[in-house]
Amino acid sequence: MAGREMSENVAERPAEDVERSGPDAGDEAANDRSDDETNGGVAQTAGGEGVCALEGCDNPLPPRGLTADGRRKGGRPPAYCCKAHADAASRARRAAQTAAIVDPLVEVGRIVERFDPTARTLVEALHEIQQRLAHAEEGALGRVRAAEEEAAAARREAASAERAAEKADEARAKALAAAREDREARQQAERRADQAERAADEVRRRSWELVAEHERARGAAEAAQVAAERARDELAAELRAAHSQLAELQGAYRAAQREVADRDAALARAEAAQATLTGQLQASEARRAQLERDRDAVRDHLHSVQGELTAVRAELARVQEQVAKAQERVTEEHTARQVAEARVEALERELAALRQELAAAHARFDRLLANRHTPGDGASGESAPGGGTAERR
Repeated sequence: MAGREMSENVAERPAEDVERSGPDAGDEAANDRSDDETNGGVAQTAGGEGVCALEGCDNPLPPRGLTADGRRKGGRPPAYCCKAHADAASRARRAAQTAAIVDPLVEVGRIVERFDPTARTLVEALHEIQQRLAHAEEGALGRVRAAEEEAAAARREAASAERAAEKADEARAKALAAAREDREARQQAERRADQAERAADEVRRRSWELVAEHERARGAAEAAQVAAERARDELAAELRAAHSQLAELQGAYRAAQREVADRDAALARAEAAQATLTGQLQASEARRAQLERDRDAVRDHLHSVQGELTAVRAELARVQEQVAKAQERVTEEHTARQVAEARVEALERELAALRQELAAAHARFDRLLANRHTPGDGASGESAPGGGTAERR
């Protein structure tokens, strides 16, 4: 009798556990079944479409969802046509697992009942067997629950992975759009980076030489520090020289500006002189016209006024010569002004180049200070000085 009660209790407990698990457990079991069917291969119809994995059901599987850009969502495909069939498959699998545990216990109980009338002397042994069976039952049920919890955790992780895959698809679409927008900017940046890299080749070479020296002298930290300080002093001297050269160029630029201003003033004076000479020329032309109008009237007195006419002509020639000289001076002043402007532009370009060299010297000084405080092991992981691959990346 005791064996029958023990067997009935064992047979009832898994069913209660199944009922307590509820729809959530059915969903998790269905997901587990879906994982198993996906790993093992989903049944296919004649047209190549998947069908429900539940025995006796030939319904097709629901299609996968689509993302915003029309792509299929990631994750494993479903193995059942609906949630009810997934729950039914979970209950069938759980019943099979329970039967695999309960049937041996029931058989042991029947054996105990058959020998109970003739083996009363073995009651204590039977009690001990019952206790062991109870412990075995608890252990088996505990292992089942642990396995179910692990399966549920695995299904939760799979669901999280599917959500992460969907987010990754969305992020991929956004990244593709951003990549298309940033391609041109990246190309421009790469061109600028190539230009900056060519300008910094000498600095990079010297920096790699210092890094190689630091790697060879890793055990002598004080010597490396002295070398770094010496390099810092050299860079400081170069920086001071660059500042001095910049000041000289700025002075030359200001002198050129003053020279241009002086030439502008001279040009203004020449233009004023040209205006004066032009007025004189116009007056002379008017006087010559008047003389030509009076020429017929004073033809009889031509011999008497011949000297005056000659003087007027000489004055006219002198005025024309002065006008020509003034025009030549104006042309020379204009040419000198163009030369001065070209010199100013050249000085501005030299000033911009010196500013770039000064910025490169600052950057090189900062890198040397950083290499001074960087451990030797970190520097040894970079490429050799001749390649420069670490700096390029």
